[in-house]
Amino acid sequence: MKSKRKIIYGLLPILFAGGIGMYLYMQNSKAEEVKPEPVVDQYIEHLQKKEFDQLYTLMTPASLNESGMNREQFVEKYNAIYSGMEVSAVKAELKPKVTESTTDDTGNENKNQNPDAYEVDYSLQLTTFLGEVDETHTLKLVREELEEGGKVWRINWKPSMILTDMVKGSKVRVRTLFPERGDIVDREGLPLATKGNIYEWGIIPEKLGENPEPMIARIAEYYKVTEDTINTALAQKWVKPEYFVPIASTEDSRVPTALAGVQVQSKEIRYYPLGEAAAHLIGYVRKATKEDLEKDTEGYYRAEDWIGKAGLEQSLEKQLRGERGGLIEITDESGNTRSELIRKDAVDGQNIQLTISSEQQRKLYKTLSSNGDAGAMVLMNPTDGNLLALASAPAYNPNKMVTGLTQAEWDAYSADEKLPFINRFTNRYAPGSTFKAITAAAGLMEKVTTADKSHDISGLQWRKDESWGGYYVKRVKSVSPVNMVDALVYSDNIYFAKEAVEMGSAKFIDGIQKFGFGDNFGLDELYLKPSQYANEAHLDLSSEVLLADTSYGQGEMLMSPIHLALSFTPFINEGKMVKPVLIEEKEPAEPEVVITPEVANTVKDALGQVVTRSGGTAHSLNSLPEGLAAKTGTAELKAKKGEKGQENGFVVVFDTESPSFLIAAVIEQVNGRGGSHYVLDKLKPFLEKKGVTP
Repeated sequence: MKSKRKIIYGLLPILFAGGIGMYLYMQNSKAEEVKPEPVVDQYIEHLQKKEFDQLYTLMTPASLNESGMNREQFVEKYNAIYSGMEVSAVKAELKPKVTESTTDDTGNENKNQNPDAYEVDYSLQLTTFLGEVDETHTLKLVREELEEGGKVWRINWKPSMILTDMVKGSKVRVRTLFPERGDIVDREGLPLATKGNIYEWGIIPEKLGENPEPMIARIAEYYKVTEDTINTALAQKWVKPEYFVPIASTEDSRVPTALAGVQVQSKEIRYYPLGEAAAHLIGYVRKATKEDLEKDTEGYYRAEDWIGKAGLEQSLEKQLRGERGGLIEITDESGNTRSELIRKDAVDGQNIQLTISSEQQRKLYKTLSSNGDAGAMVLMNPTDGNLLALASAPAYNPNKMVTGLTQAEWDAYSADEKLPFINRFTNRYAPGSTFKAITAAAGLMEKVTTADKSHDISGLQWRKDESWGGYYVKRVKSVSPVNMVDALVYSDNIYFAKEAVEMGSAKFIDGIQKFGFGDNFGLDELYLKPSQYANEAHLDLSSEVLLADTSYGQGEMLMSPIHLALSFTPFINEGKMVKPVLIEEKEPAEPEVVITPEVANTVKDALGQVVTRSGGTAHSLNSLPEGLAAKTGTAELKAKKGEKGQENGFVVVFDTESPSFLIAAVIEQVNGRGGSHYVLDKLKPFLEKKGVTP
């Protein structure tokens, strides 16, 4: 008995230790049991970080074999789809899991009953270039045994895990929906910038023959391009032997039979019906360059986009271009649409209607550009501010800028000393004697000047006193005495220099500033720079010499032809200066009272005598029946004192009986050609034909 007890008591520690060991073993076994949640968490993390190579390692081999993709193909598919959709952000969130039970409310088996299967729902939000794509996905995991022992949870991969509607063989197609660029039209609705078609010639390389070099030389000679131009085009990476490679535009749709490989196709382009006549006003479009893309802070443009490069095409780019749209859709293997994932319709650009008259624009440009002159002309309605024509010469062909200039054409533009790309109706000039009308108005308003106030002036030059040193104000015609009307009729510099000095700089500045100095009149779309009466350092006109020069439109004064035209409108509108109107939809600004009606009529009557009096500088217009008033001017630009400089001729003319038009014109380099009289001679045929009727 004692021995049995000894045995039992001896076994108890062993049994106890074994029990403890079994307990610990069971506990360790439970601790090593794998859970699906860490795999789910990894999936969510890798997906949000777009770590597609890591996603691959979480999938079951069987599902990957079923997909037919290896690791490289798997990653490439995800990358291609996400990059095509321009996915910038991925947000994935697990949905609350349904409590596991053996049956649900209807008595059916719960989907999570199988201990080797696990399902969880999650929301997926992809931020694409078209907006947010929101989907709900179900992640299905299975517990698999490893060859070396143990178990692991893996995900059953299906194409629908990328996007819900995807199946095997599905693709994601991304399409850009392009807006129609808005037209620019004139006051009658006639197009100034619109859609058009041109012929474009090109080459199909495989049809050049076995010995292409001689044929390329023949083609280059016929179309007046260099062989390098053709060879560079044919060497582009995308070119294949059977592809049509465009080279340049042509006006002839026929191809000589001797030119093998050449083909002509019709191509839709931006078209400018008035061509050179409205080039500086309307501008042109070109394909976006690398520099354009670098400057594009909003990230809108792509390499294939057209973008306004000059004139209104550039300044109104956002309104004209519209907004690009797009479509992301899922297709089957044959390219048929299975479903639309997201669509954003394109918004067409706005049509812009101008106050410009195509007829007047064409006529005025023809008048201006005759004889190869450089200059600008502005035609406006002085009562409502409507700009009817804005011409600048020389000009360029905007249609050629769209289709592409040949090297010879570009060289011709570059070598032109008259600078055809300069917009002269917004350029600023010293206005010369045309400004005397404003000086007269300022003197009348300050009650320093009166219409009959006379100065006894002897000779052709004058200085106030010896403090002016060797500087003299000069005039062309020796008349004495001279009153204000005479001074405008004969364009007497000395008279207005005397009046300005008598006024003093403060009163003079106050009088002329009202005429719009420092204002661009809301013409942002023309990039109009405000005029100046002096440089920044001399705005007080403390120098009497500068004050005298400024009184007759020289010194440091700079005015655009547009501003010059506007500055004469108070003489027509009882002292009110109208604000210019170029775009019909824009609300016109209210006219501003700058002088009294009495002063306006006094100056207007004097400007009428510039035409009617036999000695008037614009008397050559007196034969016209319109009842015209005008002021002429010739401004000399000197590089150095004492030297002969370039002379620019000016004319401002308007009708007085029933005011409907006003023209401000400037022609550069009128030296030896009659000065402002040359400008009058150019304008007279235009006025004779009543070309100014809007």
